[in-house]
Amino acid sequence: MSAAEIIEQIKALPAEEKALVAEFLRGSEDVNESKVQYVDREKARVTASRIFEENAPLFRKLAE
Repeated sequence: MSAAEIIEQIKALPAEEKALVAEFLRGSEDVNESKVQYVDREKARVTASRIFEENAPLFRKLAE
């Protein structure tokens, strides 16, 4: 079975089952070895807002 097939099967799962798959992946040593870190949405929003405010002239220049 290919990864694409597994992903399609995961997409078809009920929400509770998807949550179990996500929890498994978060606890997986292979996934954790990649040093992937997640931040909650609110912290990401606040951080992004601060970065855009502090660097507004740069972002305006990049948008030109």
